[in-house]
Amino acid sequence: MSIPTPVSGVAPHEWSKKAIAGVVFSLIGFATTWLIFGLLFSAAGAVCGHLARYETSFLPLRGRRLATFGLVLGYTAMLCFPFIALFAAASFPAIGKWRMEQEAQHRAASRAHASRLFVACEAYARANRDNYPVEWEVLSGRFLPSDEFAELLRSPYPGGSRIAFELVRHDRPVLEAIGDSVVVIQEIAPARIPEIAVVYANGKVATLHNPDHEEP
Repeated sequence: MSIPTPVSGVAPHEWSKKAIAGVVFSLIGFATTWLIFGLLFSAAGAVCGHLARYETSFLPLRGRRLATFGLVLGYTAMLCFPFIALFAAASFPAIGKWRMEQEAQHRAASRAHASRLFVACEAYARANRDNYPVEWEVLSGRFLPSDEFAELLRSPYPGGSRIAFELVRHDRPVLEAIGDSVVVIQEIAPARIPEIAVVYANGKVATLHNPDHEEP
């Protein structure tokens, strides 16, 4: 294989396609360093950078500095990949634990909200001949402060509804024997949440499967 001789005296006008491709590949690889295909793009960018530097040494093409930039960027991304991979591997357990703690706090908040709403409903029933409220608005002001009432109805989950609980119609008084099976308040949670809070007629707060739950 013969080595081409350098072309002298010719002003370069065209850009080296390999230099441009090298920069593009290296930029994509650098932006996605934490992914496997990002490593492949970085390697492709480095290879194109080498080829472009060789090409611009013997042909009247522009882009030698561009090729060098893509070459350096590609190698930098490849060198950073192991460190980023180790950092990501160490971060995943911590992120998972944080998410579990957040979900536990949200579940506790929803149960507390449901319990507080139940107390207000019972107070309403005592004041209205043992009749349960048919809509939430009748509790605001007299049985619950307006600001607290709005906060209790709001879902504690990110992206949840402004009115996250619904009243389940039932006849009163509820027999003591079935008080732990008659649901009187039920939470409306986002579809990603597997369980919802419910309150039974005896005041017990529990969790049930969310009928709207969708697996991620």
